[in-house]
Amino acid sequence: MVPFDCFEEPWVIFRGKDSRAGCVQNTCAHRACPLHLGSVTDGRIQCPYHGWEYATDGVCEKMPSTHLLNVHIKALPCVEQDGLIWVWPGNEIPDAPLPSLAPPSGFNIHAQIVMELPVEHGLLLDNLLDLAHAPFTHTSTFAKGWEIPSFVKFMTPAAGLQGYWDPYPIDMEFCPPCMVLSTIGISKPGKIEGRSTQNCSTHLHQLHVCIPSSRQKTRLLYRMSLDFAPLLKHIPFMHILWRHFADKVLNEDLRLVIGQQDRMVRGANVWNLPVSYDKLGIRYRIWRNAVEDGQKQLPFSES
Repeated sequence: MVPFDCFEEPWVIFRGKDSRAGCVQNTCAHRACPLHLGSVTDGRIQCPYHGWEYATDGVCEKMPSTHLLNVHIKALPCVEQDGLIWVWPGNEIPDAPLPSLAPPSGFNIHAQIVMELPVEHGLLLDNLLDLAHAPFTHTSTFAKGWEIPSFVKFMTPAAGLQGYWDPYPIDMEFCPPCMVLSTIGISKPGKIEGRSTQNCSTHLHQLHVCIPSSRQKTRLLYRMSLDFAPLLKHIPFMHILWRHFADKVLNEDLRLVIGQQDRMVRGANVWNLPVSYDKLGIRYRIWRNAVEDGQKQLPFSES
């Protein structure tokens, strides 16, 4: 069972009788007990309080010690793709196909990490879509020793949510509704080379999925892939080292983003003076505002 919150509501994912993933409300209809504290029996999630059992469609199929009543809890549609389980918390399932979040060809997954972070998911996305802060914020991790350029800009297509940094060999993309993908050209750990990922011989690819748990909490799914050193992932306890490094990088960001969140709650505007390297973050905010307003199409301009 995988419990999680989304838009302030508790849910739990588990596999049914057919081994397919299902997602139901993480609250028993009987006495509101969290279902994930129980167990999965014969493809049904069993409440640990009185043993009521629910299938992946939310129907209560078993009520020990009493007569079976017509009871069900809310269930969400699920799709499994690229090693991720997608759930749809809205009313109408989109017609558009799900984007592929598999690593690029030639890359091997080296780390997959889940974190619960005390920040609103939009602020976290803003941070992930901004690399101009790296030589100031990440001075003890991946950007240690980076030179501070005299000018940083982010170049994007006229109608896109992706682009690349100048002067860093980093390609970045926001993938709706809450994903950030990046490919970084590297020469060796902690170093970058050239101004284009295409000119680099080795690369690190990252996927960040920022699930909006609540107004001030995000569930982050992180996946890191490399197109070199394939044997590295077989080293014992390597996943612990990757987790330590990811924690260290995120903590460098969190102390700043949590401060932003505090100011925002107090009425501050986190987008007071946007400049050229803020372009992708601004486009994410334009997309988000359009979705909240119910718009189907979103035009972009090269401003």
